[in-house]
Amino acid sequence: MTDTKFEGLPEPVVHRRKRGRPSAVWLVPIIAVVAAGALAVRSYLRTGPTIHITFDTAEGIEAGKSEVRYKNVPVGMVTEVELLPDRRISATVKLTRGGAVVAVKDSRFWVERPRVGLGGVSGLGTLLSGAYIGVDIGEAPEEADTFVGLEKPPGVTLDREGTLFKLRAADAGSLVIQSPVYLRRQPVGVITSLDLTADGKTIDIDVFIDAPYDKNVTASTVFWNASGLDVTLDATGLRVNTQSITTVIAGGIAFASRDDATPGPPAAENSIFVLFEDRRHAFEEPDTVSLPLAMRFHQPIRGLDDGVGVNIELEGLHIGDVTGVNAGYDPTTRAFYFDVNAKVFPERLGSAYATLVEEGARTGKSGLQMLQDLVTRGLRAQLRSGNFITGSFFIALDWFPSDRITTSLPLATPGTWVVPTVRGGTEQIQDQLQSVIAKIDRIPFEEIGLGVRDASRAASTLMGRLDRDVVPKAEAMLAGADLAMAALGDSLKSLRDNVAAPDSAIQQSTRAAIEQVERAAFSLRGLADYLKRHPESLVRGRASPDEPKNQ
Repeated sequence: MTDTKFEGLPEPVVHRRKRGRPSAVWLVPIIAVVAAGALAVRSYLRTGPTIHITFDTAEGIEAGKSEVRYKNVPVGMVTEVELLPDRRISATVKLTRGGAVVAVKDSRFWVERPRVGLGGVSGLGTLLSGAYIGVDIGEAPEEADTFVGLEKPPGVTLDREGTLFKLRAADAGSLVIQSPVYLRRQPVGVITSLDLTADGKTIDIDVFIDAPYDKNVTASTVFWNASGLDVTLDATGLRVNTQSITTVIAGGIAFASRDDATPGPPAAENSIFVLFEDRRHAFEEPDTVSLPLAMRFHQPIRGLDDGVGVNIELEGLHIGDVTGVNAGYDPTTRAFYFDVNAKVFPERLGSAYATLVEEGARTGKSGLQMLQDLVTRGLRAQLRSGNFITGSFFIALDWFPSDRITTSLPLATPGTWVVPTVRGGTEQIQDQLQSVIAKIDRIPFEEIGLGVRDASRAASTLMGRLDRDVVPKAEAMLAGADLAMAALGDSLKSLRDNVAAPDSAIQQSTRAAIEQVERAAFSLRGLADYLKRHPESLVRGRASPDEPKNQ
């Protein structure tokens, strides 16, 4: 049936588009797909391997935020942080393509965060940027993807030029990691680690010396602990020695070569040296011959303490140190005694010990026997005060009369030098003080006071008499003396005026006398002329005028 509603309408004309001409709308998804592919390719080209780092704690590390940095340059990103069954923390890191060099076997990782210690302040930049994982790229050719992170930054990075040496010390003192190492008071290295040895008796210290100063470390180099202040108070005065203010706070080590040592080649890496407690011990000549020394003191040894470090001196020369003190009791005398053990180094006597050894060789005696013979000549040990201010003591080996020898000697093993003792030290000081106090007690202070009082009274009486009797007479005498001096002055003035006046009698008499002297001189001159012409007149007398002259 035909629908009459559409009758009379024109027939539609259909225009069909040609196939193969897509709409412009499809350009948008196509561009998106291309961009995504480019990003994927770029991400693939920029992405390196994935590594896993375990830490005891991962404080401040966040997935998607914390970076892995080498010399403050990002080389990776933490993508995941998880807890392991052993309660350690595992951080998964996606490295960049350029950061792939990090994934080698000996690379070291640590969490960089603010740290404050005696060695200084580090990681302050993380206060603003947040914590990150630091890395020290290793040099091993083998690749790895699993690492154990460090809890602290390494003391020295692998790219730092220099040499690592090992020191062995009895005590670390105030030394810490990153404490400086000095050469002639200039910092040239740092301490990288401190570890207690397995037996717990010594400390192993690793020090890194920067190039080119590591060439100064030779077989003759000595190291010593330069921490804090080295204060010495002795008979020569007060001496204070330190490397720098830093060593007072954070500690430090110094090294140098002996002045008399022959320069040698640089020491090899990881060479082991002894760390001396101070500079004096470091530069002491090495002792090759040592002897045990035994002494027994029958007196209090206050100030000696346990004896360790107390000097043994022979006529003022330091030849050894005390190693221990043992207390004993003698049931016969019912008194305590103290056995002091020491170690002495006779070669410190120099040529004197060499002469003793040569003399002993001629008589068939050893050096120990020659030293023991000194006891028969009066050598004794005595405890003496080294410094009244510090209260330190030392043991002196000196010469004393043989009648002052102690009644007992310590039991010593063969090869021990046994030296008798004499009383001294604190007891000697106490005896001297008691003697002084006894002498002071014998002074009659009361009688002296009474005498002073009587003398004071007599002096007061004498002064009263002087004021009452002597002083008025003395004043009158002085007044008469003043009058006499005034009269004498007037007389001298009158005499001076009479003598100086031109018409005075003295002046006229003086002129007359001068005239007579002149006439007498004229007559004498005439007589002299006559005698010169007639010398015979001295025999004949003067000739008369009528007497004829000799022809």
